Amino acid sequence: MMFKYVNEDQIDIELKCVICDDPFELPMNCATCGNTYCKACILKWVEKQASCPSCRQTGASFQPVISRVVHNQLNRLLVQCALCQQIDIQRSNFNDHISCTCPKYIINCSNNCGWKGVRESHQQHLITCRQNQFFPNSLSKFSNAVFILILAILLYWIFRRGDK
Repeated sequence: MMFKYVNEDQIDIELKCVICDDPFELPMNCATCGNTYCKACILKWVEKQASCPSCRQTGASFQPVISRVVHNQLNRLLVQCALCQQIDIQRSNFNDHISCTCPKYIINCSNNCGWKGVRESHQQHLITCRQNQFFPNSLSKFSNAVFILILAILLYWIFRRGDK
């Protein structure tokens, strides 16, 4: 996990999975007893036990929790980014933090030069990247022009000597 919960001991026990003891990720309810678990946790449990962890009903079915109240409470939980240590990010905004703003997240160069580095170094890299893209082409064109000019002078000199 790329984040940890802020004040985890203050998170309501009703928002935590009894299997992993973390706040629910993609919560699922048992159709028989109504207890809630993380989707990954219950799928792994049922694979081994074939029953609900709470009511022990064999072959129990589980449905996604659709309550906006539950999802809103989970989304408002505060987390801290493990990469940049920024705190007080709402869990629902964490993916945006990683994909758009986290200065320590590893990204690829937007010029597709093959560079990978932390986002905070990207702007500095772009300066050298753009220079490297410009100058090799310019030098290559310049060296080609010099070569053609020298070749033309040699050919002129050879034909000129042949006329005499």
